[in-house]
Amino acid sequence: MDYAQFRYALGTQNGAKRRAVVQATGVEPSCLSVPSGVSDQPMSEEETIRGAINRAKAVLEKLPEHHIGLGLEGGLMLDQTYTQQWYLISICAAWDGNQLSIGKGLSFPIPLQAAQRIVQEGIELSTVIDEWGNTRGSNQQGGAYALLTEGRIQRADVFQQAVIAAITPFISPLYKL
Repeated sequence: MDYAQFRYALGTQNGAKRRAVVQATGVEPSCLSVPSGVSDQPMSEEETIRGAINRAKAVLEKLPEHHIGLGLEGGLMLDQTYTQQWYLISICAAWDGNQLSIGKGLSFPIPLQAAQRIVQEGIELSTVIDEWGNTRGSNQQGGAYALLTEGRIQRADVFQQAVIAAITPFISPLYKL
């Protein structure tokens, strides 16, 4: 499958998300910051997906010479059924003007202390991760994944999975049977 056959517009200028698209497609996307239309720290899978869709549609509208608009959104979701654990999720929405596809990356548990601060203080996960890792802009680099796994998982890697999952229906002939 040739993921490089399209021109991609990415609805952010975040470096980790840009790297994810390059890793997934072999193509440098055109990056433009567009609003997600959701909170800075989405707190459910539905809100995270909605933010990704909003970005994908908005960036393709602003850069119509591209084939596919991509919206990448990180968020948190609470598993109230099994673990009572908060999970960091990574979503990619792909939009070509007619068809929408959603891809999801790794779902990763975050420490309870981080979740409590985010809920109580209304801050973003990246704020907690920057404090814990004594860094700035961790969400542009390895993110929470890198800090929590001592570098074994990078933010771009997780978003790469989501990008591949979202784009594959546009490329694979098996989706057109």
